[in-house]
Amino acid sequence: MLIKKANQLLQQNKLKEAEFHFKAILNSDPQSGEAFFGLGRIALRLERFDAAVYLLQKACERLPHMLEPLHALADAFNGVQSPDDALKVLEYAKSLASHNPEPHYYLAQHYLSYGELDKAHTTFAHALSMGIYPVTAYILFELVQLGRFNKEHNYVSNLHHFLTQTNNLRLKMVCYYALGKSYDKLDDTEQAFNYYVLANKLQKKLASFKTSDLVPFYEQIIMHNTQTLIASADHTFTGTITPVFIIGMPRSGSTLLEQMLANHSQFATLGENTSISNQVVAFIEQQTQTPYPQCLDILNTDLITKARNIYIEELKKAQPIRPFIINKLPSNYQSIGLIYLLFPNAKFINLSRDFNATAFSVFSNYFAENEPYFCDLKEFKLYHALYAKLMDHWRSLPSLPLYDMHYEQIVAEPESQLSALFSFLGCEYEPQCLAFYKRKAAVSTLSKHAIRQPINTHALAHWERYKTPLLKQFEQA
Repeated sequence: MLIKKANQLLQQNKLKEAEFHFKAILNSDPQSGEAFFGLGRIALRLERFDAAVYLLQKACERLPHMLEPLHALADAFNGVQSPDDALKVLEYAKSLASHNPEPHYYLAQHYLSYGELDKAHTTFAHALSMGIYPVTAYILFELVQLGRFNKEHNYVSNLHHFLTQTNNLRLKMVCYYALGKSYDKLDDTEQAFNYYVLANKLQKKLASFKTSDLVPFYEQIIMHNTQTLIASADHTFTGTITPVFIIGMPRSGSTLLEQMLANHSQFATLGENTSISNQVVAFIEQQTQTPYPQCLDILNTDLITKARNIYIEELKKAQPIRPFIINKLPSNYQSIGLIYLLFPNAKFINLSRDFNATAFSVFSNYFAENEPYFCDLKEFKLYHALYAKLMDHWRSLPSLPLYDMHYEQIVAEPESQLSALFSFLGCEYEPQCLAFYKRKAAVSTLSKHAIRQPINTHALAHWERYKTPLLKQFEQA
């Protein structure tokens, strides 16, 4: 059956082939809700949110009792900065299936993203009371993350009970991460660490490559991003917007810095926007028929202009549009040379944190992406080394506007650190930057719980409670 084949291709992330099949289905059946749903999901993955809204609305009209298209439509509305529409869709989904915890979970996630922690907690707790379903693992995980429990009342027994009810590897992994977080809060660091080890081992099984596979790619980035290439940037280009990129390792404080900057009167943010790697690089590769970074050698003025315009269209999606627009996707450090060729006025902020603190935070947090360096300390050590070597290369190219910051200094001396940063960026510090936690804008990163609190130093020494077993893991790595 064609629809089954199209959905399989989508599941395998073969988006072009899947799109071809879904369009073929629509040609023969213009009312196919499943085809509209498939095309809508493809648009979502490509971050073409306007198209996703249109296609998913069509899908919802034709599949009136299905929850999945409604949840996808809510994501699309959030993508076009329409949280009120997203909320209406999620509330409608909940009304359609009031005894199903899944729509309650998605509604609670929406509250959580927009900083309504009380509503999120109440909705998650209500969903938990409905019985055991696959989504229960994720509900428990979020309740643990919210941290509103103690030794007498907690979710440890719920998690252990759920583990007896499932053989699903991913659901077990989510429960192990949640048990690690639970025991951490309950000050049982030995149990916490044991569960983090179990969670990492399970997630490692889901990884499809090794970090060592990336070594040639990083070597090629260094080889092709020469001083001559960087010097070829067109310095006559002047944009009305300064693109600002916060780069570095995951769990280094990028959400905190982004939210402080976004509370400034001249700043807006795109969040963790993937369009440089997913759209700009893909466009250049397609036009040159050459993979990145080798394609940098054959860029011309016309290609640079067209690639630049792709990202300009992304910048226009910021709400509101302001003179400085942030992209905080940490891995954009792999594309600094290309970004600079497109935008010689761009600014790069490399945010770093103590290596052991970063490693422990990655080790103890659940990343939905099954990438090996997120779930194995040996792999993370290599990934960090690749990053550090590449950053040394970027620093060796003096014309790149690169500013190094340290998480520990930001939380210790936020005002002086921000003042120096704003001087680099070319504007003035504003005191409201430190009131970032009052913002009601969506935050969807792993820091979405912690970011609703004033700046503090709580996380600085957290890893040291696990120093002995962590360093032992590194020795075994």
